[in-house]
Amino acid sequence: MDVLPPLLVFAGLAAGIVGCLGLAGRLPRNNIAGVRTPTTMRSDTAFRANKAAGVPPLTGGGVALTGAVAAWLLPTDEGVLTVVIVAAIGMLALTILGGVTGVRAAKAVPDQEPDPPTG
Repeated sequence: MDVLPPLLVFAGLAAGIVGCLGLAGRLPRNNIAGVRTPTTMRSDTAFRANKAAGVPPLTGGGVALTGAVAAWLLPTDEGVLTVVIVAAIGMLALTILGGVTGVRAAKAVPDQEPDPPTG
C-alpha cells in the first residue's frame, strides 16, 4: 500500500505537466505526450489543439495529487486503496475529457491553408 500514493503523485505530476505545456501552447508535436490521434498529428497546427485540451489533464493532475496527499494523511492503511482508486479514476476521466476536447478542436483546423485572396 505504501507504493500507491507515490505512484499517484508521479502520474499526477505527469498529467499536470503535459496539461500545463498544452495549455501554454508549448507542447511540440511528438509521439509521447499530448493528444496524439490521427486528427491531431496531421499537422503542427492541428497538434496545437492540445492548447484546448490542456485544462482537463491539468485538473486531473491536481485531483491525483490531492488524492495522494489524502491517502498519506489517513491514520491507517484502511481506505488508502479506495482513495487512490477514486483519485486515479478522476484523473483518468479528466484526461480522457482532455483528449476528446483536443480531437474536437483539431477537427476544426482546416487541412490546408486557404489560398490568399487575389485582387
